[in-house]
Amino acid sequence: MVGPERPTGGRVRVEVLGEAGGTRLRARCVAPDGRPVEIDVFAALPDGHETLGVVVPWDGRRFQYTSKHTARPARGTLRIGDETLPFGAAADAWAVLDHGRGRWPRRVHWNWGAASGRTDDGRTLGLQFGGRWTVGTGTTENALCVDGRLTRIGEELAWSYDLADPLAPWTVRTPGSDGVDLVFTPFHDRRTRTEAGLLANRTDQCFGHYRGSVRAADGSRIAVHDLFGWAEDVRMRW
Repeated sequence: MVGPERPTGGRVRVEVLGEAGGTRLRARCVAPDGRPVEIDVFAALPDGHETLGVVVPWDGRRFQYTSKHTARPARGTLRIGDETLPFGAAADAWAVLDHGRGRWPRRVHWNWGAASGRTDDGRTLGLQFGGRWTVGTGTTENALCVDGRLTRIGEELAWSYDLADPLAPWTVRTPGSDGVDLVFTPFHDRRTRTEAGLLANRTDQCFGHYRGSVRAADGSRIAVHDLFGWAEDVRMRW
């Protein structure tokens, strides 16, 4: 995937390259203060690491295939002007990848949340939560990735939050079980509002930390403490 040829005015040039053992992503843009920004990330895919792939059907003509990857070990560098920040060498860093293809309805509303990291007892945990856009389709895009093994969540999740105050805590739960019982506390909202004729975008993508508990496929309860990730509410017209 390649973006605009010249990374100016906030636009981003991105390259995604398949490499042995994982995926490399390179991107360039210009920061608001004029400094050049470059990032080079390698997202490893360890042997046996499972990912979520589902087809969400709306009708006979509209569908979306989505592939969600959480808790993939990452390493690389972020360069902002003359400053270079390495990550993933001395401490854990994680990648979340999202790949999709399909034909969407003209209007759509979705929730998406994800997080990756290690639990206090040393397990590697990835959270993948979706909502709204899958209701009534017979499938969900909800799953846990625990030490590389996927636990599918067939229930639609109950999301609770206040868009009048998106930095207030959110809750994400499985209404029919204790499979997911989490509170997400944001510290930053990446807010987008666009109205351009037939096109519109209203996005609140909040970054913060998850706390609570989830249950793996073997029934074990996993405590979640300050797992870094995001949760978003997106409404699109295209």
